[in-house]
This record gives sequence, C-alpha cells and structure tokens, in this order.
Amino acid sequence: MDDSRVTIENLTPVRKRLRIEVPAEAVQAELDRALQRVGQQARLRGFRPGKAPRAVVERVFGDDIRREVLGRLVERSFFAAVEQHGLAVVGSPEIDADTLTPGEALRYSASVDVRPEIALGNLGGFAVSRPSTVVGDDDVERALASVRESVAQLRPVEDRTIVEAGDVVRVDLTSRLEGAEPARREGVLVEAGSGSFPLALERQLVGQHRGATLSIRVPYPADYANASLAGKTADFDVEIKELRTKELPPLDDDFARDHGKCDSLAELRARIRTDLEREAAARAEAAVRDQVLEQLVARHPFEVPSTLVERRTETLLAGLDVRMPEGAERERALTGLRDQLRPRAERQVRVELILDAVAQHEGVTVADADVDGAIDAIAARERQVPERVRAVYDRPEARAVLRAELARERALARLLSSSAASPMPPAAAESVAHEK
Repeated sequence: MDDSRVTIENLTPVRKRLRIEVPAEAVQAELDRALQRVGQQARLRGFRPGKAPRAVVERVFGDDIRREVLGRLVERSFFAAVEQHGLAVVGSPEIDADTLTPGEALRYSASVDVRPEIALGNLGGFAVSRPSTVVGDDDVERALASVRESVAQLRPVEDRTIVEAGDVVRVDLTSRLEGAEPARREGVLVEAGSGSFPLALERQLVGQHRGATLSIRVPYPADYANASLAGKTADFDVEIKELRTKELPPLDDDFARDHGKCDSLAELRARIRTDLEREAAARAEAAVRDQVLEQLVARHPFEVPSTLVERRTETLLAGLDVRMPEGAERERALTGLRDQLRPRAERQVRVELILDAVAQHEGVTVADADVDGAIDAIAARERQVPERVRAVYDRPEARAVLRAELARERALARLLSSSAASPMPPAAAESVAHEK
C-alpha cells in the first residue's frame, strides 16, 4: 500500500486522525484477485466447480467479497501509514469508511490515540522523607494480640442476655439496599461494637437483647471501603439468635508452639518483631518511591491517552473483590466504580509513560537473561512450576510487557539513587503506615 495517500490531523497531543486514500487501481486489483479466488472455489448449481462466469460469481458473492476486500485494504493501508509516519499507536483505531465501489478510490479516516511525546526536564534533586522503621514493644504486643484473637474459641453466654461490646452475636438478617432485591442470610456471626463508623450495624447491636427482632438503618459513609455500598443507605431486619464470647488462649510457650511454630513465647515475639521490621522497611521504601514519583509527575505535565486510561480502569475493576447487585443496579454500580477507579488508573498510566521516557533517556536496557531471571523469580514467588510460567512468557507480547516493567524499575532506581531522604515526622509516618 505504498501508493496510498495519507494526511494526518492532530486532534490533541495524543490523538490523531489519519485520512487515507487507496488508489482506484489498487482497489480494483484487490477486488479482481478476490473474485478470481472465490470463483475458483465456488460451487454453484449449473456450473462445474471453478467454471462459473465472473458475472454470476459477482452477483452471488459480490457483497461479501466487497466487505472482505474493504477490511483487508483498510487494515493494510492503516498499518502501512502508521509505520511510514512512525506513529506510536495505542489501542484500536476508530475507522470511518464507506462501502467499497469497484473502479473508485477508497477513502476513509482512522482516529487513533498515540503515546505522548514527553520532554524530560530535571531528573534529579528529589527531596523525600523516609518513615521510621523502628518497631516498638507496643507494636509487637498488638500483633501478638491479633494472633491470639484469630485463634480465640467462642463459647455461649449463659449468664446474661444483653449484648455487650466484644460479644460475637449470631443473627439472621434480611438486608435491603436502594434499588436492589432483599437478601436473606441466616446464622451470620457479627462482633458487636466493632464497626468502623458510628452507625455501623455492629455498633447498633450493643445494648440489644437475645431474641430481639429489630430494624436497623445503616447509612454507609461516602469513603466506605466497599465501593458498592459507599454513600448508600441499607436497611436490615435483624433477629438476634445467640450471644457468644471469645475465650482467648493464655500467652505462654504452649501458645507459641501451637500457633506460632516457635519453641517459646520469647522466640515468637522475636519473630513477630522481625516480620514487623521487614514490613516497616517495605512501607518506608514504598513511601520514598511514591514521593519521587509524585514529584516526577508534577515536573512533567502531559496529556494521557484516554484509551490507556480506560483499559487500565477495566483492569483495576476486574481485580476488585466486591459483591455486585443484580439487574439495572449492577450497571449503575459498575459506572460508579469506574468513576472511582479512573483517577487511580490515570496516575498509574502517567507514571508508566514517564518512566518509559526516563528509561529511554537514560539508555536503560534489559537483556534476555534479565527477563528469564525475572520469570524464574515470578515462578518462585507464586510457587508455580518454572516451566509453566515460562510457557506464559513464551509469547512475544508477554515478554515485551515484562521487559518494559523491568526497564521502568531500573529507571526509577536511578532516580531514587539521586534522591536525598530525610527522616519523616512521626505524625506523617503514622499516616503512611495506616494507608498501606
């Protein structure tokens, strides 16, 4: 398709419209080849195989042939135009083409997103604060208490009927959410008083009595963790069936052996401290990385292709573990989730694009051996057979994605090496710990 004529219109910095014209002679030649091929293969009543006249073949198969040829001509000429003009296309083009007319040129337009051209500026001098990685005795005791809570035994409460904070209450409940069908669940265990906001169902159970049947309205906060409930109000019909209390095991060496796989309680505390220190170090590294990336993005504003943002939004949506309503409410919930996820998706794409530019600017390369090593590391981390993981990355596109990720990591490592980190104030460090 070298003889096709191409003009390019810049709609935005990251979106272009290609107007492509395939000459009439090229169109006719492709139609002739398609007609000949179909004529040789066609089996029409009254004619021997391959002997039907061209006019008959065209009358019977003409519409299908023209559609097929149109698709082939558009595909070939579009990719030839992209290669000729060196366009870094992302996503699929939006094609606007008329039907194919024998003997006439094919004219169509293709609108497509392209990677932005990022003019890199200052890549050094990032000022960042590193959270403390010190683990205190209180941190160890809280983690130990959490382990103890996780293995607590539940025993029925016989000496009272009033629900107290900390009781585990068995309830039957029917929930009704705006626009959704009622949902009935029986034998649900709820820890009274443990709700994360003042009017949570768990908190409203405190002070009620065994055998009570009550209606509870729960207005979920706008920032509630479950996005399908955030900002909505649910009504619950609740019947309190049973009260139970937690029976915690004593903290001793037997506890360490039974639940911590350690020979003594002192050894379990030491192991918990080591784990917490490792987690604190990882949080600190993540906080430093985030600060460098925030400053890098702030220094380099550019437009992000909407195609990449929408694709990443769908990826994030697919990774959510949320229970969705049915029917029309499902589409509304999905739309709401997409709106919530889109800013995060845009930031992720923005970071990747700018790190790609940094990697290219810094001459970062990733050898095949490095890719193979990363594949082995993935297999070890996910406890899979290496051969099975390698089979996934046998596909060139999968290896290309992994290679790009490794290049970004190396580009970021270079930026981090030039960043001066100072201790983070305690209040800010505590906020980072809660966010992770």
